Amino acid sequence: MPDPRDDQARTKSTYGLQWNRFRIIREDEDRATFANRTGLRPGDLAGRTVLDGGCGMGRYLRIAAADAPRLAVGLDLSEAVLAARDLTAELPSVSLVRGDLLRLPFAEGSFDHIYSIGVLDHTPDPRAAFLGLARLLRPGGRIALWVYERESPAVERIMNAHRAVSTRLPLGMLLAMCRLSAPIGLLKRRLMSSRWRLVERSGVALHALTIGVSMHPDAEVRVCDTLDWYAPKFLSRHTVEEVRGWFAEAGLVDVEDLSVGQVFHHEGQGNGVNLAGRKPG
Repeated sequence: MPDPRDDQARTKSTYGLQWNRFRIIREDEDRATFANRTGLRPGDLAGRTVLDGGCGMGRYLRIAAADAPRLAVGLDLSEAVLAARDLTAELPSVSLVRGDLLRLPFAEGSFDHIYSIGVLDHTPDPRAAFLGLARLLRPGGRIALWVYERESPAVERIMNAHRAVSTRLPLGMLLAMCRLSAPIGLLKRRLMSSRWRLVERSGVALHALTIGVSMHPDAEVRVCDTLDWYAPKFLSRHTVEEVRGWFAEAGLVDVEDLSVGQVFHHEGQGNGVNLAGRKPG
């Protein structure tokens, strides 16, 4: 039987294209998202070793590296590491590795802090990827994870139907379609924020029909986020209970739900399972 870990050509192509085409640095939003989804605050990484599990273009890695860690490693499957190299070139603590979350190229117990934001849900086996990352923690080390949250059965059916088509399209064609969809995302945002209920409900209906089209206020980010939804072959959604089970299986303690009380820059940004836990010791 073929190893599912080998079936990631679309993932490599998608993120190599996405993160070398879109250099979407939004300083305030990136810092807020990093703080929300990792639970880390200034000073937490000072003198420590940290791993960004799926660093993409490195927008969160550069935030981690600015906190004076001893070593900040960015790991990514795709040629996004080229974009990350450019973005972090002046940060001496950064090291970049092109590698697979399902075949981790590090020794167990290598890191004090690990985070993975919106990456494991694009792997063939998110649970296995998480358990592998957890093994890289030193005693007392901490890991933070964000993955997509499972929606209602009706919404799941709509999303699966859309992606059954989109994941078979050539990336160039899909990118062009994502650019054409950007005004739809803006329209959804405006309709859904209306104080008139009929208008707001029409926005909700449009959103249900175009659920993967981003509503980010920035047009270029909308295109990038929409591509991120429709292009990858793998995009799994999970429940809080399921992900808590991964933390328990890894033997992690002090598990906390980071999504409680978070404040985000725009509608939809917080829709995910966001947990952190610590390795005993």
